[in-house]
Amino acid sequence: MDQSLLERIIRLDENDELNIIRILILINIMAGRNQKQTINGINKLVKLDFLLRYPVALERALMELKKDKDIPKIDIQAYERDSVETNLMHFNYGPWDGRYRRFLTILEAKGLITYTINGKTVNVSITQTGHKKVKDISSFSEFQNYVIRSVLIKRHFGSYSSKKLINFFYEVFPEMVTMKQGEEIKI
Repeated sequence: MDQSLLERIIRLDENDELNIIRILILINIMAGRNQKQTINGINKLVKLDFLLRYPVALERALMELKKDKDIPKIDIQAYERDSVETNLMHFNYGPWDGRYRRFLTILEAKGLITYTINGKTVNVSITQTGHKKVKDISSFSEFQNYVIRSVLIKRHFGSYSSKKLINFFYEVFPEMVTMKQGEEIKI
C-alpha cells in the first residue's frame, strides 16, 4: 500500500461526518421498517458498528454463523481487506472508540436520533428527520455498502444483547481476549 493511500484512509477515519453517516445508517436499519425499534445500549451500538466499520470482521462473524450465502453481499473492497487503519481500542467488553458519545450528541443535536435512559442503559432511536436523511444519503452509491451491510448486521445480530455480542466476539475474535485495555484492535 502506498503512503498516499494510507494517509487517505487515516484521514477518512478521522472524518467525523463519515463516521456519523455510517452510524446513522446503522441506527436507521436497526429501527426496522416502522422506525420504532431501539438499540438498547451504547455498548451494543458500538459492537454492531464494529461489524459495519470493519467488513472483514463481519465476514468472519458470518462465517462463524455458517451464513456463507450472505458473505458475497458484504462486497469487501481490496482497501478494506488490506487497510491498517483502526481507531478502535480494546475496552471493557470489546471494541470502543472514544468518539461515540460525541457522535451521538451531534446526531441528537441535529434531531436525527433520540436517546432515552432506562436505568443504566441508553436506548438509541431514529427520528423521522433521521430516517428521511438516511433515505437521501442512501441514494448515493458511495453509501450502499453501509446499507447492505447494516441489513446483514440487523438480520444476524440485531436480536443479540450486548452481553451475547461480546461473548460471540470473544469466540470469533479470540485475540480480543488476550488484549490489554486501550490496545488497538487489529483484525
